[in-house]
Amino acid sequence: MESTLYQVQSLFYQGAYQGCIDLALSSTSNARSSDPASVSTLLYAARSHLARSPSDPSSALSLLSSLTPEPQIQAIQSLARFIQATSQNNTDVASREIVNLTELLDHAVVGEDKGQTIRCAAATALFLDGDAEEALNTLGVSGSGGSKEIECVALGVHILLSIHRLDLAEKEYLAARTWADDSLLIQLIEAWIGLAKGGRSTQQAFYVYDELAQNPSAAGTINAVPALIGKATALAANGDWTGAKKQLEDAAKLDPNNVEVLANRAVVETHSGATAAADYLQELKQSNPTHPLIVEYEALQNSFDQHAQNFSLGASVEA
Repeated sequence: MESTLYQVQSLFYQGAYQGCIDLALSSTSNARSSDPASVSTLLYAARSHLARSPSDPSSALSLLSSLTPEPQIQAIQSLARFIQATSQNNTDVASREIVNLTELLDHAVVGEDKGQTIRCAAATALFLDGDAEEALNTLGVSGSGGSKEIECVALGVHILLSIHRLDLAEKEYLAARTWADDSLLIQLIEAWIGLAKGGRSTQQAFYVYDELAQNPSAAGTINAVPALIGKATALAANGDWTGAKKQLEDAAKLDPNNVEVLANRAVVETHSGATAAADYLQELKQSNPTHPLIVEYEALQNSFDQHAQNFSLGASVEA
């Protein structure tokens, strides 16, 4: 079971959420629900339901409903209810779940996997609620390399990059390398930072994703799709739109309905000057109308329309 847990964890880290869910369910069907490895496996499956696009909090809650309500399980359930409430614009429930997650931090012992799960759940809710600073404080990530919990560091780096603090993200990465150099998450963090830095660093990001895509356990399956998207992103960041398009075509063959594939194809096609970009955007909107690309695109579109309404040509001058 421990080896299966490692595989499930690796799939979750890579963003291969459907593969993570499928393996977790198949490996725990006959296991005792109280077995620690089974609990951890199901937690990664539930977190995959929440992390996928679009998020599926109902499935996450259903998956955990039969488990003993230990603090780390309660934390993921609370995060699921927060995401569900947010999607329904129910601010009262969302606020209540953030309070609940904050209280569960009292059970988050540093150095224990349970504590790390609780911290990540609470920080995720805080970040989604717009409080990046408190989310980083919850993770113990300040840019000085204080945390020794790899999932907390990875989430912290993600948040730092999202608020354009590449300098602090790099410090966290370099500090974590001293004690977790062989971790899959360290490789992925290196790739994220490489993509954010651009230039030669995108080549190293490409190598990381290429290695993951060629892994015998993933190659040619749906589990390789996140790595193929990563390769495409690295190529696009380096201006190789043709190469990026090829990687995304390969990914689409494996998972044609993957919304991240659709989003990236829309971007690549736009830069390539192709007319298919609008079609991919429409497909993406139908699959996940709250996808960040759709939200930002429509916000910019509305802003343009508003400015266009306020613009008028000067009066013509008669001869």
